[in-house]
Parts: sequence; structure tokens; C-alpha cells
Amino acid sequence: MRKLVIYVAVLLAGVGIFSPQASAQDREAERIYTVIVDRFLNGDDSNDVNVTEDKSEALPFGGDFVGIENNLEYIQEMGFNTVMLSPVFEKADDDYLGYDVESYEEIAASFGGGEALENLIDAAHARGMKIIVDMPVIVVDGYEVLDTPVLSDIQQSYYDTTDVQFIDLTDIDNQAQYQEMAQTFVDEYNVDGLSMNVIQSDIDAQRFMPEGVETYAIIEGENVTVEGFDHTTDPALRNAIIEAFSTVDTEIPEYPTEDILLLADHWFTERFTIHAVEANMFPGTRISQLITYLYGYPGAIAFQYGTEVAFNGSDFPEIHPQMDLWTDKEVVDHIVALNEVFSKYPQLYNGEREVIKNAEGHYVQRYRTSDVDFILNINDSSVTKSVDVPIEAEDEGKMLSGLLIGDLLRSSDTEGDAFYAILDREETELYAIVEETGFNNGYLYAGLLIFGGFGIFIWFVAKRRKR
Repeated sequence: MRKLVIYVAVLLAGVGIFSPQASAQDREAERIYTVIVDRFLNGDDSNDVNVTEDKSEALPFGGDFVGIENNLEYIQEMGFNTVMLSPVFEKADDDYLGYDVESYEEIAASFGGGEALENLIDAAHARGMKIIVDMPVIVVDGYEVLDTPVLSDIQQSYYDTTDVQFIDLTDIDNQAQYQEMAQTFVDEYNVDGLSMNVIQSDIDAQRFMPEGVETYAIIEGENVTVEGFDHTTDPALRNAIIEAFSTVDTEIPEYPTEDILLLADHWFTERFTIHAVEANMFPGTRISQLITYLYGYPGAIAFQYGTEVAFNGSDFPEIHPQMDLWTDKEVVDHIVALNEVFSKYPQLYNGEREVIKNAEGHYVQRYRTSDVDFILNINDSSVTKSVDVPIEAEDEGKMLSGLLIGDLLRSSDTEGDAFYAILDREETELYAIVEETGFNNGYLYAGLLIFGGFGIFIWFVAKRRKR
């Protein structure tokens, strides 16, 4: 029902009730879907190597580039315009995650090889999507070894199954060799960005990452500092997001500056869902509230494959199950409908933001743009919440038109100098502040025609049944 309401709101926004238009300067927010290549879908079983039938083993399941390419539409419909791939280089046969690298000059044959990777990137680009590849820091030939990597418990659990050594990225010779290797890879395959699971502090991406691509630092360990990356995760902020959205009545973190990459889980973290389960909360609602919060952020966000279908787990390898596109799609449908709304109004990501309220799971923010302002109202509490949204000088004669649930608040119905917005528990609404309008006669007549016709149909059927 909520999906229907959202689609109707989008339809009305585009053709009659209000029509704030995106300008040429509006930029698309970067929404990243992170994928472990082997754990998505097996699109070509001819390249299967050492594939196990036991899904509890830390061995390959057979996922490949073709499996991802065949499902780009699924990813894009949810609003993700970028796909972040786990490492794609030739690796040990018993490794599924891709960090047990054997050669940076070859693409893993078990994933389909270089040609299949090129096809995936070309298909993504044809859809207007970008591809990011995660770069390992594993010693192959000619690198100085890092003696003291900073590893999370899950990373340690994974690397205990390998014999790898790590590249010291503070070593000048290592930096030059690594940068040349990465630049060759970027130039050959035309990837749009490189990410890195950082295991070493005090490194500068500009000294070892290639030119011409966006760079992303995924930090899991504590007290790790980096420079030079375009986007960096913040472990403390990730924990705050988890704490806020795994349950209710918890203060929601304010959106940070735009160079921070927001996420709740990644492939070297526990699954977000496990926190909701431990708090005895319904995972579907928790994930829906989380993704709505993430979509309201103007900067880059990352969302791990399978979180939309409530994948669970706290350790390696159970946190990396096979993707299931045929499970309950309630949250997927919510994300698709959510994307319909947010993608229609990219201008809200370009203006200034002001927090109106943030207390006990109730977060209200105003987006100021050059044409239409928006109000994001997240009630992530256990009770119905209200908020007074101040009516500013430019709001006179306007109303709050809900885009997600369909709530309408007119200034003529308010008392004093504020819109009085009420939301039920665990609900979110995005309002556009638009000119007040009366009934749209076209829609009124259409509604009367539809329901009138339906009434005549019921009468006709009932009459025939009586005969």
C-alpha cells in the first residue's frame, strides 16, 4: 500500500499538483551497491573453479561478472548508480573474497577473466552507472612487507585462512610500483573508481593511487588516519548509525560533510541486520528506515549486497551468503519506490541543510534549494511524534506536500507560525514546500469516472448474479 501511495505522489508531483524541476546544475548523489563478485550470482558455470556445494564453507560459490551484468537493472531500479566490486585479480583457487592475490596483471579466470570484466563495465556505462573496484594491498613480487597491519576481528578471521603478506604503503618504492600497477589497470579497463580496505595508518592516497579516478578508503580498524582519498568512512559514525537504526528511540547522527562515505555494513564488518535481531526489532522496518536516512544524505553512501533482503551474520564466512533475488521483496519494493521520489528531486542535494529537531529518534531537517525547499521528517521512535516546522517568510501561502506517505499540511490549517507535522512510529516523510493549490479538477473528474465506472460494474455484476 505504501508503495502505491509513493508512486501516486510521484505521479501527482510530475503532472499536476506541484512540479519543482531539477536544474542543469543539480548533481546526482552517489549511491554505491557493494558486491562480492563470487557471492552474487553464477551467470556462467563454465568458469567455475573449486566451487563448493556446502554453503557454510569459505570456498567459492561460482559468482562471476556475468551474474552481476545480468542483474544491473535490479541494482539500478533501487537507485544505485555505482557498483563497488570486491577484488577482481587472479587469486588462489580456494579464495572467494579476492584478497589472496597471485597476480595484479591478470583478471580472475573464475570470475570470467578480462573480457567479461570489460563487458560488465561497458554494460554499466551504457546504463549511466559507474564501476569501482577494490584494490588489495597484498604482496606479490618486489614489494616491501608491512610488519604491523591494523586488522579488525573479521579481517583477521579471513586472513588467518591465507598466507598473504601486506604491502607497506609508506615505502616510497612500494608507492611508485603500486601506483604504476593501479594506473595500468584503470587505463586498460576504464574503471571509474578504486576503493581500499585500509589496514595501515598515516598513508596518503595521492602517493600510491592513480590519477583520473575517484578513490574511497574503507576503514575498519580503530585509530586509523588517512589522507588523499576522495571519500573516507568513519568507523565511529558507522557505529552511531547502527546504534540509531537497529532499534528505536536513539539519537540519529546528523549528516556529516560530503567527503565522508556513509554505510552501515561492508564485507569486512558484521551485517547490519544482526543488530536489529539482537534488539528484537523487525529487520524489514529497520532496513527501510536506514535506507531512507542514507538516501537523504547528499554525499556518497554504500549499501552491501543482500542487506535489502536482511542477510544476517557476525563473522566470516557466514556474513557472505549467496545472493537471493527470489526472497521476500518488501524492502526491495520500498527502496525502488523511495528512489522514484528522491531521484526526481536531485536539487535537494545541492543546497544548504538545517536540522530542525534531533532528539530520541526523531530527526527533522530542512533542505534549502534555489526553487523548492524540502523537509525530511524521520520518526524512528516507538511512539507518534510531532514537530513544529517554522513557517518562514518565503513559506507564506505554501503547504507541505508529502512525497513518501502523501501527507498534506496547509498553512491555512496551522495555528501560529509553524506547520504542525505528525508521524506515526517508525515512519518517514519527505515534504516539498510548494504553493497551496485547491483540488485538481482533472484528477477529481478522473477519480469520479474511475470509481463511478467501478460502481456501475459492481451493480451490473450483482444484477446478473441475482438473475
